[in-house]
Amino acid sequence: MNVNGKVMVVTGGGSGIGRELVLTLLKKGASVAAVDISEKNLLETVEIAGTVRDRLSTHLVNIADRAAVENLPAAVIAAHGAVDGLINNAGIIQRFVRYKDLELAEIERVMNVNFYGTLYMTSAFLPHLLQRPEAHIANIASMGGFLPVPGQTIYGASKAAVKLFTEGLHSELRGTRVGVSI
Repeated sequence: MNVNGKVMVVTGGGSGIGRELVLTLLKKGASVAAVDISEKNLLETVEIAGTVRDRLSTHLVNIADRAAVENLPAAVIAAHGAVDGLINNAGIIQRFVRYKDLELAEIERVMNVNFYGTLYMTSAFLPHLLQRPEAHIANIASMGGFLPVPGQTIYGASKAAVKLFTEGLHSELRGTRVGVSI
């Protein structure tokens, strides 16, 4: 999809790969809704965006909070008029310890951000994307979702879930105007 003139949503847009995605999309002529859990990081992304920041909106949202995510499409559409694409980039890694040494709360946090965050974002934005002439969903997985890495069992499981979810979604959306990639 040519992103020039399109409205893209990027989770994890306040730092790392997410920030680079935001800045690259802006350089290619897209308007971007950057979503992150850190207000400080979002403000840094705005500062770095420089002269193209007029096409950038920021949204302080924990993607693991389903209710907060459900309100996000309305905020993005209010800021940009539409939404054409979603990049589910936000993710966290577990401590490098074996499964038996992880607390259940740590396991739930990784699964909630990496898998459920992707699921919630996709569920919230898909109805809007289906109404667009052309749209796309890109979900970021990891090699950890393809091959086991000792000390990263739960992270790998969360990314494998993203991979299979995306592959299933891709097959279900064939014949629509929404592309899906991983």
